[in-house]
Amino acid sequence: MTSLRRRGASVYPATRSAGTARPRPAMTHRLVVCSLVALLLAASAPAVEVATPQGRAEVAHRGDLIDVVALVSLTGAEVRFSRAAGSYTASLGEHEVQFTPGGTLAVADGRLEQLPGPVRAADSRLLAAVETCAVLVSLLGWSLEGDTSGLTLGPAGAGERLVVSTVRAAEGTLVVLRGTTQKPQVSSRAAEVVLRFPRPVQLAEPITAQGELLGGSLEGNALTLTLAPGIEVAATYPLSDPPRFVLRLAGAQPLAGVETGRSGPLVVLDPGHGGDDRGAIGPHGELEKDLTLQIARLTAARLQAAGVTARLTRDGDEAVALTDRTALANRLRADVFVSIHANASLARGAHGAETYFMSAEATDSHAAQAAATENASAPQDTVQLILWDLAQTANLNESALLARVVQERLNALQEIRDRGVKQAPFVVLTGATMPAVLVEVGFLSNPDEAARLTARPGGEALAAAMVEALTAYLARPAELTATP
Repeated sequence: MTSLRRRGASVYPATRSAGTARPRPAMTHRLVVCSLVALLLAASAPAVEVATPQGRAEVAHRGDLIDVVALVSLTGAEVRFSRAAGSYTASLGEHEVQFTPGGTLAVADGRLEQLPGPVRAADSRLLAAVETCAVLVSLLGWSLEGDTSGLTLGPAGAGERLVVSTVRAAEGTLVVLRGTTQKPQVSSRAAEVVLRFPRPVQLAEPITAQGELLGGSLEGNALTLTLAPGIEVAATYPLSDPPRFVLRLAGAQPLAGVETGRSGPLVVLDPGHGGDDRGAIGPHGELEKDLTLQIARLTAARLQAAGVTARLTRDGDEAVALTDRTALANRLRADVFVSIHANASLARGAHGAETYFMSAEATDSHAAQAAATENASAPQDTVQLILWDLAQTANLNESALLARVVQERLNALQEIRDRGVKQAPFVVLTGATMPAVLVEVGFLSNPDEAARLTARPGGEALAAAMVEALTAYLARPAELTATP
């Protein structure tokens, strides 16, 4: 029987001894004895037997908790610890799962996943309940069964059976996937769209040509759909009762003045709201969803001219789920994510910009209200998740720095006293794997500011200030840091 305790321990962060004084001989003797006792206790730590395709192995456990790193390593995954991020990353094939000690969320292939319980750091190990370990290995395409009396680990089975069909609707052709409760990671390339599922799936029947859907094939967890020339995915969303996953197809609409190729840093701009979600409404009917899209387009064009590739989470009046916006930035491996919004207040004289970065708690009551307003379109359980966990811990300092740089440029543009950089639990920032901020560019509830923001010259000036801030941040010295 092979013990994997040493293998699992190799990826844990090393501890550093405190103190520099030279110990006295008697103290040295006691230290040696204590060290030997500790080693004997560690060597005799209880272990659970795990049956794997390669044979049987042992993984340490304490009570109902087992060694997460050692168990995940049995799948063949490479597990790394990042001191800067304070988190672990497990990589296996096309899958990458990030999890943090003390957290109940994982970022799996760019998407946020809830864990049944926390991952705990104790006794120089990372420990979690069997149910939590089962979810983590499932995100890598494996299954785990049993309890601490004995576990069985192996590649996941055939999985859910998908049925793919198309429906003609007023908003365009809809591709409907039935038979799955999973939300896949979606990526597009020329004439194709690829859906990567967190867990194994299989096709109930071959995919045949149906209008703008020309066919498809499944390889592993990746479903590739072939689309008609000039057709692309305009939006994706899940449905329930029964569970379905829907892709809306539309004619390709490239961004005016924005190249699709990446020649340098990549910034993802997120125009807030869209579709039925109009956002704030100004005194003369100005809509936040229109203003944010206008500013995002102007900013994207200026970024591209400055040698920075820009992508928008939406380029039309369409609804995009809040979590899908950061998921896009994660898939593109963006350097920066900026969500653009406009403010509103009962105080008609309120004016100026505010910049936020992620936090489980709001800086003040105004920040809390701003987060509640922007989170309104998210399911309540998603809002609760971010109050219990922070998936963006790894980028907290960088997000704080980005927020400060953006806020300073907007203060200078608007010639106002600083309204300050703030923190709040915004759903749209949850799960971002890069520095991410939310910018309230001004108050639509203020008639003068609404008129300035919606006028073309005002939008151009605001876009110029945003680009100045973003390029300054991207060009900063590597050693520059910020404290939130």
